[in-house]
Amino acid sequence: MADAGMLVRSLYEAYQRRDWDACVPLIHPEATYDLPRTDEHVDGGAAILDYQRAYPEPWGELAVLRVVAEGDEAAAEIAVTGGQGGDWRLAAFWTARDGRLHHGVEYWTPLVGDGD
Repeated sequence: MADAGMLVRSLYEAYQRRDWDACVPLIHPEATYDLPRTDEHVDGGAAILDYQRAYPEPWGELAVLRVVAEGDEAAAEIAVTGGQGGDWRLAAFWTARDGRLHHGVEYWTPLVGDGD
């Protein structure tokens, strides 16, 4: 079984490269993804990748600052710099199932201002 921390790090590193093919084996086909700040919910691994792929550029540079993992759960702190709307930090929480990421929740916060 793949380590949840490795899966999370690999996912965000692939997002940074916009390497969508590399994301496919990381995300469970039945995965769900939530963004509580914007009240968005996405069902299905393919739909999650479609959501990410369609997000307007420029995203900025994503850098994984740290990943903390235990068992089938992992959390990551990610810096996003130089994108639209300034610099952000992302807190991402994922649960793995069957060796793939199954449920993700992301909290985005701007480093300056309110992000709106």
